[in-house]
Amino acid sequence: VPRALAAALPEGTVRLGAPVSGLAHGAVLMSDGTELPARAVVVATGAGAAARMLPGLDMPAGRTVTTYYHVAQLSPLRQPVLLVDTRRRVLNTCVLSEVAPEYAPRGSALVATSVLGDDTEPGRSAVAAALSEMYGTDTTGWDLLVARTIEDALPAMPPPWPLTRTCRTGNGRYVCGDHRGTGSVQGALASGARAAREVLEDLGGK
Repeated sequence: VPRALAAALPEGTVRLGAPVSGLAHGAVLMSDGTELPARAVVVATGAGAAARMLPGLDMPAGRTVTTYYHVAQLSPLRQPVLLVDTRRRVLNTCVLSEVAPEYAPRGSALVATSVLGDDTEPGRSAVAAALSEMYGTDTTGWDLLVARTIEDALPAMPPPWPLTRTCRTGNGRYVCGDHRGTGSVQGALASGARAAREVLEDLGGK
């Protein structure tokens, strides 16, 4: 998605390896001490970085997510679908190689399963048991390829959680991310689109 967005922009628009240290009135402060003038600044980061750039902004707590990648000899589900667990033992699971066959060698399948929290040995056993039930198959032969834990992967969404909110924070500043909408890639994209519409409206664009 970032490459697709960048490809539509004029050459030289995107600067890589240019960390930002803070914001000033009508400008962005770069870590090398220079200032980048801007009529509008959109902070499109995770909640932690956004809170540092925009002090006083109300930010939700984060949720840690661990994803387990298992290799199975046979695909347990010949469909590119996402399964959710009504018993909440896992967040969701899917056979990634049914979505993108190149993700696994011929004759095997790659299964991705996400859970809330850190990676623990009791948790691994519980996940395997849940997958056996959800897919209706024996998972004892599945090999755990890797487990990836990401802190603050998702924002907490305690009720009543506003599904949409303005991206404006005042003084030509805007903020977007899944922490401003729903905790998901879709929520982040929707928030970014909302920020773009509000910037265009405030700057008098179409």
